[in-house]
Amino acid sequence: MSADTGRPGILTRTSDEVYTRLREEILYGRLRPNESLVETELAEWLDVSRTPVRESLLRLAADGLIVSRRRRWVVYEHTVDEVREIYEVRAAQEGYAARLACQRATEAELTEIADIHRHAPLIATHSAEERVRYNSTFHGRIVEAAGNSRLTDLIERNRLFYFNNRVAALYDAADLATSDQQHEELVVALGERDELRAQEITITHVQHAFHMILSKLY
Repeated sequence: MSADTGRPGILTRTSDEVYTRLREEILYGRLRPNESLVETELAEWLDVSRTPVRESLLRLAADGLIVSRRRRWVVYEHTVDEVREIYEVRAAQEGYAARLACQRATEAELTEIADIHRHAPLIATHSAEERVRYNSTFHGRIVEAAGNSRLTDLIERNRLFYFNNRVAALYDAADLATSDQQHEELVVALGERDELRAQEITITHVQHAFHMILSKLY
């Protein structure tokens, strides 16, 4: 990686800021699986010393997002079994979060979730990154509406691995239509506070995404 990669650079001053930036680069797929991360190049790119970069890489390694290979850090690429486990956990956690949201969400929260869906950039003419940001916001608001901070934290940790630009780019028009329809059904179930239906739709939605990834990436 070098300073002329075309990625927008920003000035960062703390380890937290560097960590957040690098994690986002991995999350959104701008740093790709098996891509090397060189301290000196990252420091130049982010306009910081090597110390916050080194600290951030250690945190990313603890997250499981990067690994040490031949004395250098690389972005981790998950195996099929690991992806399956991630999606199984996601289905269980987010399915239950949707159920709790039916019980606990305020009317204002339900309205916000419905509004996010109505403005969904899921059509094929929108970029993968736009779809990633929308998807994160939509599901994130549902999880927040569940009103369980521990569950939110667990889901957020698992979410680091599942939907980024690389995955979003795999969706064709039919996949996008299916995903959009599932989101619509989930909004309706939440609005009706139908706990079991909301949980069922969420699990189906996650399983659909996993099978799509399995067929196109592996």
